[in-house]
Amino acid sequence: MILNAADAVSWAGSVILMVMLSSPRGAEAAFGIPEFLEMGKCAKVPLKENFDPVKYSGLWFDIESVPNEYQHTKKCVTQNYSWKDNYMNVATRGLTSEDKKVRQGAIMRVADSTNPNLAHMTVEAAGVPAAPYQIVSSDYRTYSCVYSCLEYFGFRAEFFWIFGRDPMLPAEKIRLCHRTFESLGVNYKKMVPIIQGEPCPYAEKLDQMLAENEEYLLKVLGPYHPTSSVPTPLPLTTPAPKPPASGAVEEELKEIKEIMTEEKKAVQELEQEILVITKERNLGKTDATQNNNNNNNNNNNNSNNNDMLGDDPNSATCASSSATLAIIVSLTALLQR
Repeated sequence: MILNAADAVSWAGSVILMVMLSSPRGAEAAFGIPEFLEMGKCAKVPLKENFDPVKYSGLWFDIESVPNEYQHTKKCVTQNYSWKDNYMNVATRGLTSEDKKVRQGAIMRVADSTNPNLAHMTVEAAGVPAAPYQIVSSDYRTYSCVYSCLEYFGFRAEFFWIFGRDPMLPAEKIRLCHRTFESLGVNYKKMVPIIQGEPCPYAEKLDQMLAENEEYLLKVLGPYHPTSSVPTPLPLTTPAPKPPASGAVEEELKEIKEIMTEEKKAVQELEQEILVITKERNLGKTDATQNNNNNNNNNNNNSNNNDMLGDDPNSATCASSSATLAIIVSLTALLQR
């Protein structure tokens, strides 16, 4: 079988890669090939619609990324983007794994000049191959999810990042990028957190950096109005009881007054009856003779027994009167409220 030059290069590259990846020591140990190279194709990721590079410009902090031995900055990594008409200027700052300060510069250009989409650019930097930079999701103000991938003879070198305008990106924004990558079939678990904050050289001037960045964002984005995916619950309120209509109140008071008038009349009648019964009892005692003392004593005993047993009608009358008076007192108190 005779192979042309292109086929020969492709076949040879595939054989070499297969040998490297099947090495017991690993590709990197055997031939110095990085471990991030793996079999498979790059994901077809959607790009942010209506991407505006001017709004994207400014300071970003690396929050999470896939380890890459070709990237010298490992900690406290910042990216400062500046759009220049038809390309993006990138200034990268950070520390190496040995805490040495590193500064790197790069340029990003539109990947396809025939069908330009500013959310898909190519990074050009000294000493490394050109690589795609695809902005999958970003709100310009707080977070950005970026994907990059290169294919070689059936293998891929896949990278992705989460950037934040603040070195401490809220967890909900990080999860948003995780879910976005996962929905595209990209294993976000390959990313590792990037050290940011207090240990970094920029810590002393962080407030100034953020203030300058915010000043720029205010010019291109306007004031920041944070939004939350969880709606704020409304306070629970108990509706005030509706007051009864004035006509109903007057009618009720009229009925109460009529009842009180009737009750007062009934009490007066009862009092008259009690006076009559009392007078009759006193007259009966005065007219009794001494000869009937025993009979009177017996009658008194019987009367006492009847009182104890509750057979005296006067006792029932007094009880009824007391109950009536109690009703009147209650109604009077009600009217005075």
